[in-house]
Amino acid sequence: MSRAAAARVRAPGDRADPPPRHEVPAWERVARRVLGEAAARIRLIGCATPRNLAAELELLAGDFAGGVERAPAFAYTPPPELAAARRLLGELATRLAGSGPLGALYAARAEELELEAHLCEEVGRPAFFALARRRYAPRDAFDRRADALADAWLGAADFSDAHGGLSAAPAPDTADAAELVRSDDTAHPGSLFNRLRAAVGAERLAVRVVAVEGLAALAATGPGVVFVERGRWLSRRATERTVVHELRGHVAPRERALAAPLGLFGCGTARGSDDQEGRALALEQAAGWLDAVRRSELALRHRAARHMEEGATFVDTVQRLAGTGAPLAARLRVAARAHRGGGLGRERVYLPAYLRATALLRERPELAPVLGCGRVACEAAEVLAPWVHETRTRP
Repeated sequence: MSRAAAARVRAPGDRADPPPRHEVPAWERVARRVLGEAAARIRLIGCATPRNLAAELELLAGDFAGGVERAPAFAYTPPPELAAARRLLGELATRLAGSGPLGALYAARAEELELEAHLCEEVGRPAFFALARRRYAPRDAFDRRADALADAWLGAADFSDAHGGLSAAPAPDTADAAELVRSDDTAHPGSLFNRLRAAVGAERLAVRVVAVEGLAALAATGPGVVFVERGRWLSRRATERTVVHELRGHVAPRERALAAPLGLFGCGTARGSDDQEGRALALEQAAGWLDAVRRSELALRHRAARHMEEGATFVDTVQRLAGTGAPLAARLRVAARAHRGGGLGRERVYLPAYLRATALLRERPELAPVLGCGRVACEAAEVLAPWVHETRTRP
């Protein structure tokens, strides 16, 4: 009996042989270079994040509290020159469109990067909104299920922890302040900065931890670095949850991708960055950090993005979120995330991706190492599975 035939009759509890290694196509080297260089230059989140985000949120909080409800005056850094990159990406997508299932994945990523480059060029301009709706368009039934999940989570919302990461609330002048730590406090072992550094060292990951200002999130991951937002007072739960999300959800897959035989693991598949957020939320849940406070935050962000997609202005979004019971600071922050760049709305992918990733991992647990080896979309996992050995990755 052949090995393939034996695999088909193997008992359910038996250990399966690793999938056969496939030959890397001749075109992959060029595709890897074009996609890698483009991905390094096209930083959509960075381009769409206002350089005056923290300062403007502080001003907005004072104005709204005083009855002056206005749109934010966000300022953006000019994007890099991306015309040549867009041209090369378009040519690559056309060239690989007929190169089988693997070529189709490379072509789709090239098209996505070209769209993201176009978005970078249009930040703060009228064309940005429509382009963003293409990039973050609904994909499948999980989008509708995410709307229902957000409604359910907001129906049981818990916004009691002002220092769970949702807002930039200052430390209270009470005994509770002893339990809060500034995110960038290099002297406190429990700060987000030091907890990330300790986890990086324990896992022997080749990344730096750097404190910066102006992030829309508590932390963000880039090639070889984890950024921590300065000056955020955080509870221990928010700190530990962020460590799991960033290190296990983002940094570790990036490190594994470096050893993968295909460049696509490092460059990411189309929608791979979206579904990686869903996998990171599944890891939060497994670690016990997807509690009521975190669920309320995710649901509020989802609702804000959906309002924005439906045509709500910034002020409309803040007003509509008032019915959730969220404090003003939280509503301003999530509205700013949804409307950054002119209506990015990336927050709408988190809950669908969480549902999509958990469904795939439940139904096809053998694909877990594939999702953990770079920014891999759920629909790309099976095609890429032959290039991933479970023994070379960690869950």
